[in-house]
Amino acid sequence: MERTTVQKLAQVLRVFVLITFVCNILALFILPSMVFWREEPMYLKMMWEYNPNLIVIWLKGLSKVWKYSKYTTVLAVFLVLCGICTAVIFWQAKRALDTVLEGNPFQAKNAGALHRAAVCCWIVSGTALVRLIFWLWIEKNPAPLFTYNTLFVPGFLMAGLLFQVMSALFRQAAELKEDQDLTI
Repeated sequence: MERTTVQKLAQVLRVFVLITFVCNILALFILPSMVFWREEPMYLKMMWEYNPNLIVIWLKGLSKVWKYSKYTTVLAVFLVLCGICTAVIFWQAKRALDTVLEGNPFQAKNAGALHRAAVCCWIVSGTALVRLIFWLWIEKNPAPLFTYNTLFVPGFLMAGLLFQVMSALFRQAAELKEDQDLTI
């Protein structure tokens, strides 16, 4: 059976989602140490001259990021939580695209996947809000209000609401499809 245009597009989108998911996991792996190297670039140079093994350098940075400063720790936790949540969102998108490729997108498991994506969006939004409040408290001026972090709060809140509405629509469509399948 020949694939529809929607299924062809879903296949392309699935490839992009998987590539982004893998890149997200790789970035998540190196995030904490990169936060530390941002704060202490000379330490990285000294470590590279001492031992040019990237894994050793990464482990040293990972062990130091949590001890450096409160801001660095909050930034690392924020980025790791956002990375985990975006990885979950990408995985849920992959699962939903798999059902589109099967030709049966109106399933209860798609509703569950969209609900999990909504929860992850709300976690990113809440984490961004906590980081913004912490940053305002540290800086004691309104400068942090004009950063990308401020856009995360309403952006991911709205994305979570959109995912939740789509979840409810998919749940209702799955119930209607099930009722229709049971009707003779």
